[in-house]
This record gives sequence, structure tokens and C-alpha cells, in this order.
Amino acid sequence: MADITVGSRIICEGNYGTVRYLGEVPPTKGQWFGVEWDDPSRGKHDGAPEGVRYFHTRHQTGGSFVRAKKVDPERQTCYDALKDKYGLAADGDTGVNEEDLYVIGRSAKKVMVEMVGAEKVSKQQSHDKLRDVDLRDHKIVSAGPDGIIQTTAPNITELNLSKNLLPSWEEVARITSQLQGLEMLHVSENMLELPEDPASLSTALQTVKIVFYNRVQLQTEQLLRCSAMWPALRELHICFNNITVLDRLGSQFPALTLLNLEGNQLQDWEEVLKLGDMKSLETLIVNDTGLTRIAFKDTPVGEKTGLFPCLKSISISRNKLENWEDINELNKLQCLQELECRNNPVLSLETDKMAVRLMLIARIGGLRVCNRSQVTVKERETAELDYIRKYGLVWLKAGGDPEPEKNKPSLRFQQTHPRFAEIIAKYGAPSKHDLEPVTTALKKTLLSVKIVCPSKGDKVYNKKLPGTMTVQKLKILVQRLVKINISDQKLSYTSGKEDLEEKQEIELDNDMRDLIFYSIENGDIILVQEEAS
Repeated sequence: MADITVGSRIICEGNYGTVRYLGEVPPTKGQWFGVEWDDPSRGKHDGAPEGVRYFHTRHQTGGSFVRAKKVDPERQTCYDALKDKYGLAADGDTGVNEEDLYVIGRSAKKVMVEMVGAEKVSKQQSHDKLRDVDLRDHKIVSAGPDGIIQTTAPNITELNLSKNLLPSWEEVARITSQLQGLEMLHVSENMLELPEDPASLSTALQTVKIVFYNRVQLQTEQLLRCSAMWPALRELHICFNNITVLDRLGSQFPALTLLNLEGNQLQDWEEVLKLGDMKSLETLIVNDTGLTRIAFKDTPVGEKTGLFPCLKSISISRNKLENWEDINELNKLQCLQELECRNNPVLSLETDKMAVRLMLIARIGGLRVCNRSQVTVKERETAELDYIRKYGLVWLKAGGDPEPEKNKPSLRFQQTHPRFAEIIAKYGAPSKHDLEPVTTALKKTLLSVKIVCPSKGDKVYNKKLPGTMTVQKLKILVQRLVKINISDQKLSYTSGKEDLEEKQEIELDNDMRDLIFYSIENGDIILVQEEAS
């Protein structure tokens, strides 16, 4: 334990911490380590037990004292970890015991030396090709001898140093300064002390474009100081930290194209809007940040906001969004093409996952990728036609009308369904007949039909379907049965009566129509064909 000093990182019974004090704690005898734990629930006090101050912690229960015998003694340099995992060896390190060669004899020694030389060349070639290095959880405390990493593995471009025992950014810089082509750096779960002058480390980190700095209790002011260390930064992942406000973040990191804030408790959308002037930002991840709303208040319905001018992708999963109006607001973004939205209360308003997906697609006109799955042209058509059918009656009651001169929906309807006018302009306004509520008798009508898909085998699915079921809902059912995406389906039906000499096949060509419209009867056969997207 001789190399452990104040500021050293340690592991004790599986818990990570930083040594803040070394010495006696009267009335006991012998040396104690005063430790500030990464997990404050592990501690008992703030460094001042019984009113006597030995050290300071960030949390009232973040500290405690431990004996040296409880501290994990295993610690190594970055070079040691590289050597152990990837078989690296520095110049002159052959791994061969010279005394053993003399015992074997001169001729054997000559052959062995030749073999070692050939192996050394082979290793050096493989070291030159080493690009992606993962040293997570290897108990690394330092870089190792000066320049040795540059000698053994000079071409590393991605380096994962997460969950190690590195004490400071200075020690990280001693590693990165030897890697002239390093682009991606993972230092999550390392409680790294910042230098007094962060800019002094910029040369050692000048090629790094992507940083992962998660779960380190990072606060906003510390993050702002970090910006001076990363002059080439383009992507920043700072998940599950203590960040609650985003003041000056945009001005300190103006060139970011991706910002991942997942797991920070922002809570208020006003904090997110502080990033709106980041002109290079293309991807924003705010999953699990406590958001309860999304709003661009200064942008009228139907117009695009000037904020986030280049934002193409946003992730808002695991938040507290309760209204579809929050989703509508995302349609105001100029360039939005990709959305990840899962596990928000608003999504439970729909009956199934497919209905949720179609609703998201219909409400955001430029969406090309939804929850990491491509949005096809046919799927968008299905989503928008279903949207017309779902809210058509509401539109009529709010003053909407198929005749343009009479179409005057209320302001409230326009605010709740800002894309409705755009959608009916695209497909045509529905007739009143299409939107008339069905009678109770029709609602109770069940049609016994057979669903077959020749390309998937001879299996016949016998189903009882309500006559009021739309073709679009039927496609959702078919997707579950035969595993063909709704956008790839072509549906038709033919009579199930055996006494007919010639059976006509009728295409179900309008997703908004119900089965009764096509005069489907009991015993008819619905045919499923798979088309290329």
C-alpha cells in the first residue's frame, strides 16, 4: 500500500472510493484510510465523525474510515493492462530468460533467439494494427513508464478506460499524449480530479472527437471547465451525472454534433431550449431526464422554429410526457428525421405498439426513422390515412368540412391536430359518409373469414372480425399472424362459396374503408400477398 496517498483511488469490498486522509484516528491506534465513496450510501459521515474534521466529502454520508487490509491491493499501469490483454511487449522485452538459454546450449540458444526475433517482428506488426482497445475495469492507476504506450501501440484510435482507478485528468493525459490518432475516449466511472488550468491538457487531448464521461457525479460548472481540454470535441456523452441546468453549455461546446444527457434530472424543457442556438447539433438524447412537456411557445402552429436549426435526431424515452401535443411540438423542428420515444405516459393512450408507432409517424411529417426502424412510404400513407379516420369526426364537430369554403375548424382543433390540414390536403378530405358513426347493429356484426398467405405456407387462420374493422386494422392483425410488415402487404378477398364457377378477386385498396364497405361475407377468404417495400 506504499503507493497509496491522498487522492489515490481504491477498491474496498467491491466499492470504489478516493482516499482523502491518511493517518491515525484517536483513540484508536495505527493508520486509517479516510475514504470518500463514489456511492455516498456506503459511507457514515462527511469526514468529521463526532465533530472532529479529518477530510471533506460532497455528501453528508459520503465518507468513512477503513484499514489497509480491507483495500484491494491489485493495481496496475495502463501499459501493464495492455500487455496482459493484448500481449504487447516494448522494444527489448522478449519475454525469454537468458539463463535458461545457456542451460539449453549454444545451438538451441541461436535457434531460440531467431524465433524470438521473428515473433518480435510479428508482434510489432500486430501492435501497429491495434486500433480499438477496451481496458474497462482493469484497476489502472497510471500510464506507466514515459513513452512506453507510444512505442508498443501507437495507432490506437478508440480507448476505453472506464471504471478504473485513475485519479486525475493529468494521469489520463499522460496516456492520451502518447496516442497521436486517438479519436474516442471512454473515462466513465472514474472520479477524475480536474487540473487548476484545464487548457494545459488540451495538447494531450487535441485529437479526441468523442468523449464518454458518464456516472461521475459531474456538475455543470465542472463540465464547463472541461471544455478547455477538448478542442476537437464533436460528440459528448455525460449520462447519469448531477447536471440539472444547461447554462452556457451551448457557448462552451459550439461545435458539438451529438450531445447525450440521458439520466440527468433536467425536468424542465426550458433547460433544453438553452441549447437551441447550437448550430452544429444534429443529435440530442434526453432520455430519462424527468421532462413533463415539450413546447416551442414562440413558434405558431404550422410553422417551424428557428431553434436547433440542424437537429435531425432526438431521443425522449422514459420521461413523463402525458399529452400528444408534446409530440406535435417536435414537428416544428426544421430538420427532424429520427425519433426515439418509448415509455412515456402519453404512449399508453393507444391500444398497442403498432398504433403508437403510426400515431408518432402521422404527427411528425418529416420522420424517416421511428424507434430505430425505417419509416417506409407505404407506412406513412397508412399512418396518415388512419389519422384522418381516427380524428375525422372530431374535425367535423370542430367546424371542419369537406368543402373548402366551409372548412373552418376551431383554433383548439388546429392546436391539437396541427398536421390534419396538411394530411387532408395530401389525400383529400374525407366525405361525411366515410366518417358517419356506425349503428349499434353493425358494431355487433362479426364476419367469419379465412386468412391465408400462400408465400408463408398452407396454414389457414379462421377469424371472426367485426364488419366495422378497417383495412388498416386488418393489416395490423395480419402482421401479427404472418409476420409481414403492414407496409409490405397487399390484401384482397374472394368468395368462399364453392358453387361459384368463377371467383373474382377484389383488392382491399383503401386503408380507411371497413370490411362491410367491400361487401365481405361469412366464409370469404382474405388473401395476403407480400410486396417489396
